[in-house]
Amino acid sequence: MKCKILLTLTVICSMFIISCAPTGRNASAETSQETPEEAGTLEAAAEEIVVQETPETAEEAEEVEKEPDVLVDPEAEAVIQVTKESAEKIDEQISDGSDGYKYSEDGKRIVDLIMFMGQSNMSGAGGNAKYAPKVPYEEGFEFRAVSDPTRLYQIEEPFGVNENNLNAIMDLPGAKRGSLVSSFANTYFKETGVPVVGVSASAGATDTAFWMSAPVEADYTERLKRAIVWLENDKYVIRHRYVVWLQGESDAVDALSSEKYEENMNNIIRPLFINGVEKVFFITPGRTITKKDYFSQIIASQIKMSRESGYYALGTTILSGISTEYMVDEWHYNQTVLNLVGEESARSVAYYTNTGKEACMYNYRDGKVYAPDGTDPEGMDIKPLDLETCGLKTNLE
Repeated sequence: MKCKILLTLTVICSMFIISCAPTGRNASAETSQETPEEAGTLEAAAEEIVVQETPETAEEAEEVEKEPDVLVDPEAEAVIQVTKESAEKIDEQISDGSDGYKYSEDGKRIVDLIMFMGQSNMSGAGGNAKYAPKVPYEEGFEFRAVSDPTRLYQIEEPFGVNENNLNAIMDLPGAKRGSLVSSFANTYFKETGVPVVGVSASAGATDTAFWMSAPVEADYTERLKRAIVWLENDKYVIRHRYVVWLQGESDAVDALSSEKYEENMNNIIRPLFINGVEKVFFITPGRTITKKDYFSQIIASQIKMSRESGYYALGTTILSGISTEYMVDEWHYNQTVLNLVGEESARSVAYYTNTGKEACMYNYRDGKVYAPDGTDPEGMDIKPLDLETCGLKTNLE
């Protein structure tokens, strides 16, 4: 009887797989027609008013205006500092083994732990595993924190297809088809010589309210903890711990303001940093087929956070520069695009790993060079990719 019920449920879910489009877990079809300009002003009005002393001079007033309103969490800061110091110590002691891989002083394999989080484009709802690159086993691993937290697997697409928690982070059957993770892992290994251990934590149609809920926070925090405990008790040493985040489409549907999105993100990432994550890298969303500027407020918020806060960095903005011909439906990108997004974001993360600095990059959203605070891009030859050489067409009109 249970088998019949499960079979029926699977068929029903497959018929409605289109529901992974980012309409939000609690949003209606009518809500999806809202525009970013209709962002809720009520949330902004409800924010706590911070009383500041009136600056005595124009110079002091300018400084107050420039001061970013970002999360500062002493507990998170302390853990991040320990993580960075540990990574520096590991780098000082790294040695190349006879097999060409990198090892710690006590002979353990060096790995970088990365959680891939977000909604349907991170899950790969528009992808196709057949067209994703293959990842050699020793150059990229998946830790299956939900379905089998007892070993490492070779990264294969669809990445994370079995990582479903019925009470929290879960995709419908067939929602994961082929992701950016394989491409990311290959590029990251090429740039750093260190393999990714990837942990899946993505689900379609999820807004930041979903990610802030208690069961979901417990789920993704537990996935991270399980990976850390297993790796550190086996033959591996974790050097860096990052999150790659591709999400925000559902919050645009909800007409969430930039300020509220930033507030929500700070709440989401806090437990990750307290458990050893060093930085969150944003892959900014692109557009829908019919609305080029649908995600403007989300993109602006992610770029602002990356520039002002040490907790965040930009992975890539390239989705804003890709033609709608490479979208499989209103919301989702095909595997060719996902492969390119994986490469570009991996280069940014690898640059940070290799240099300790966030990368300057071309911002496909506004056609200008993005530079993190404190970085001078003067003299850097930063240009957009010639997408045609990648088998794509641009959408920069």
